[in-house]
Amino acid sequence: MIDPAASFAEAARYLPALLFGLKGDLAGGLALNILLALLALPASLLLGVILGCFRVFSLRFLAPFAMAYTELVKSVPLVLMLFWMHYALPLFLGVRSLPPGLTAVAALTVYGTAQVAEVFRSGVKAVGTAQMEAALLAGMPRRTAARVILAPQVMHTMIPALLAVMVSLFKDSSVVFVLGLIELTQTGILLANRYPATLIAMYCFIALGFMAFSGLLTWLARHLRLRLARRYGLEAVQSF
Repeated sequence: MIDPAASFAEAARYLPALLFGLKGDLAGGLALNILLALLALPASLLLGVILGCFRVFSLRFLAPFAMAYTELVKSVPLVLMLFWMHYALPLFLGVRSLPPGLTAVAALTVYGTAQVAEVFRSGVKAVGTAQMEAALLAGMPRRTAARVILAPQVMHTMIPALLAVMVSLFKDSSVVFVLGLIELTQTGILLANRYPATLIAMYCFIALGFMAFSGLLTWLARHLRLRLARRYGLEAVQSF
C-alpha cells in the first residue's frame, strides 16, 4: 500500500522533470505542452478568422471550402490527425516526415483553425449587422465601421468561446506522445513506472499542471473581456 505523504515527498524531487522534461530531452514536461499551445494558438486565430470571414461574407467558392474544412476537421479525432500527418501523408506524397514537434504544431493548428472559424462565425451572427448597416447609412467608411463598431462587439462576444478553444488546444497537446514527444502526462507516467511509490503524487501533479495553466488562460481572457467592456462601453458580463 502506498503512503500518500511519502508519495508526495518522493515525487516532489522530480518536479523539475515534470516541468521541463527528463534529462536528455530538448524540451519536455509541462514546458512542451505550453510551447506547443503557444505556437499553435496565434496561427489558429489568424487562419480561423480568415476562414470565418469566408463563411460570414458568403464569398463565392471560398465559403463552401471553409464550411467543408470546418466540418471535416471537427469530425476527425486529433490523435488520428497526428498519425495521418506524420505517417500517412508523407508516405502518400513520397516525402520525408516533418520532425515530430513541427507535426504536432501543424496538427494542433489545423484542429484549432476549424474551431476558431466556427467561433468567429457564431460571434458575428450573435452580434448581428444592424449597427454596421446604420453606420454605413450615416456615411461611415466600411473599414472604419468594421473596426470601430463591429470588431469590438464580436471580440467581446467571442472571448468565452475562444477561451474554451485555447484551453482545449492546451489539453489536447497531451496526445502528442503518440509521436514520441514526452510532454507532462507522459513524463509523469514514465516517472511513476520508474518509481512506483510516487504513483499517487505524480498523477496529482499532472492534474495540477494542466489546471494551473488553464486557470492562467481563464484569468487573461477575463481581464481582456473586462478591458474591452470598459474601453468600448460594452456590457461586462462575467460568464466564465
